[in-house]
Amino acid sequence: MRVLLVDDHALIRAAVATALKEKNFEVVAEAATVNQALAMLNTHQPEITVVDINLGAASGLEVIKQAHTAKMKSKFVVLTMHDDQQTLELAKAAGAAAFITKSAPTDSLIEVVQSVAAGVDRFLKAGEIKKSKVRKDFDLTPRELEVLSLLSSGATANAIGAVLFLTEATIKTHLANIYRKLGAANRAQAVAIGIENNLITN
Repeated sequence: MRVLLVDDHALIRAAVATALKEKNFEVVAEAATVNQALAMLNTHQPEITVVDINLGAASGLEVIKQAHTAKMKSKFVVLTMHDDQQTLELAKAAGAAAFITKSAPTDSLIEVVQSVAAGVDRFLKAGEIKKSKVRKDFDLTPRELEVLSLLSSGATANAIGAVLFLTEATIKTHLANIYRKLGAANRAQAVAIGIENNLITN
């Protein structure tokens, strides 16, 4: 199955792409905006599109609506930080085939994508979504949690330091500790683990 990833955070796209490729999905393209997503849908015609709702000032639901209007055949999996029932219903009304939160385990995301690939829609109820938000204790300090959250936005060590009023060297030390505690080899893996364990909240 060929997949398009739509998210305005490059690190999150990288983390999701890695998880999908491990299950033999082909990630054919990535997009960060509504216009980019529509262009990639037209060019690559993927069977499945995983799309975030928050794309900067725009909504990923617009991608779904416009794709359906243009009679594109891709099936849409909404992957979002929002876990309320209203957002789920909005995604369903827009024409999504599935809905899952970024706080859900990576295995759950893969299962949802596999279900959609098999022709089965998957909408986790609000109660089920909340049950999936089990936070594993990695012994991260409050400062390390701040750094991890900023890391998920794609910020560099220098930019994170500017936000937290710390030197770049100090931030790099925090990053090394975060990678060690999470068992991550790089930024993408750290973000993926952070999302999976509800450590990233913004």
